[in-house]
Amino acid sequence: MSLLHPVSAVRHAAYSLHYALVRANYNRHLIARKKHVGRAAFKSYELYNRHGNDALLEALLIGLGDEDVVVDVGANTGTYTLAAAATEPTATIVAVEPNPDVVSQLRANVEVNDFGSRVELLDCGLGQSDETREFHLSSYDELGSFSLAHASAWEARVVDTTTVSVRSLDSLVDEGTVPPPDHVKIDVEGFGLNVLRGAETVLREHRPRVYFELHDARGSHDEAAAKSLLRDAGYNLVPVREGWVCEPPAKKEPPQSA
Repeated sequence: MSLLHPVSAVRHAAYSLHYALVRANYNRHLIARKKHVGRAAFKSYELYNRHGNDALLEALLIGLGDEDVVVDVGANTGTYTLAAAATEPTATIVAVEPNPDVVSQLRANVEVNDFGSRVELLDCGLGQSDETREFHLSSYDELGSFSLAHASAWEARVVDTTTVSVRSLDSLVDEGTVPPPDHVKIDVEGFGLNVLRGAETVLREHRPRVYFELHDARGSHDEAAAKSLLRDAGYNLVPVREGWVCEPPAKKEPPQSA
């Protein structure tokens, strides 16, 4: 049996305690504290304002406009979803999360804020095609992933596996399940390239702004291939602390009649 380095052991114990307390809070619906992100305020059963200071989230909220459609891919417990819904009451948010345990936590946060009429939850993964895949449940809930390496990062361990449905964003938009998005946030623990490959038509035809989180320190997706795909679709990649804010090419204005 391998032993953890003392520093890693302390971190593992702290993380394990944190996730145990978070699960208890969600299971019993004990305390939903108010969180502040930019000019937005919302309630969450999270114990602290996790991801509330993300540069990608700040960019999303700055760019969010009236009646915009946001697709939050890898929504987790909903910080981006809740902040967007609180910032722009006319926005529609589609929150996509494949982890069955985390989906229930996300749903609790949406319900405690009465955002159910404007937030649609999809309990599936997004990928390159419509299929089913094995999903690894992690002892650190946030690290659940289609990638075994990501689910067991930071001293976490895989506690179980489950089969989940995977859809492509192109097929969801084509069939009308998801409206053409204005913003797409992607934070999927190493599966981001697959999400992009399943969204190439959406990127070229609808040109949403993309907020792409990198996980290169954990052996993630092929960063070069993701960068190439986005640039081939005309996107300009602006590096920020967590990844890239991907600015789409300007939409062509229809020709004016004489």
